[in-house]
Amino acid sequence: MNELQKQKAVEVLERKKAKERKQRLAMMYHLFAFSMLHFEHVLLPYKILYDIERQEYEGIFKEIKPNPYYPHPGVTLETEYSKPPFRGDYKSVTTADGTPDFRLDEEYRKKLEEYQQRIEAEKMKVDMWGFWYARFLLPYDLESFSDFDYWGEKPKDDNAKEIVANLREACIKAQADCRKHPEEYNLEPVPRLEEHKTKYDVGYGYIR
Repeated sequence: MNELQKQKAVEVLERKKAKERKQRLAMMYHLFAFSMLHFEHVLLPYKILYDIERQEYEGIFKEIKPNPYYPHPGVTLETEYSKPPFRGDYKSVTTADGTPDFRLDEEYRKKLEEYQQRIEAEKMKVDMWGFWYARFLLPYDLESFSDFDYWGEKPKDDNAKEIVANLREACIKAQADCRKHPEEYNLEPVPRLEEHKTKYDVGYGYIR
């Protein structure tokens, strides 16, 4: 192999590595956006959540990311650490397949329900969704978004199709109203603060 052939081989290898890296990053952005929408119920279109994760990785997005507790970065540590430990008889909560189901302990089940109520109380109220999230919608042409752009996958059944249709309608309506009545919405970025680390469960890598 002469020098020219070696150079071309190196270039091919570098292009392959760059492509693989791009694919890995795309999968990382996808997993974040998909999980936030489908599992954390952050009701913003998949495409927007994807863009936010990409921008954060690139160091462009430096504010608090949309999350279930927005405009806070997470649940308070006080609530997080208030989860009650189980101190009962493990035999009494062991199921037939050998796994524990702590809900079988009536007293502990009530404590867990109280803990979950504290978690739910800190989440963003549904009626504040537009106030906090409409500004994330403003730069986008929502009318041109496909079902995939909204949902991160093609809706698999009628129920999913209905959810996507409702999300589309709500986002387009919130965007239009925000443009018409900006004074009724929060249009300012919500900054990340160093002191959040001592108050909220902000997760790994929050402050960069």
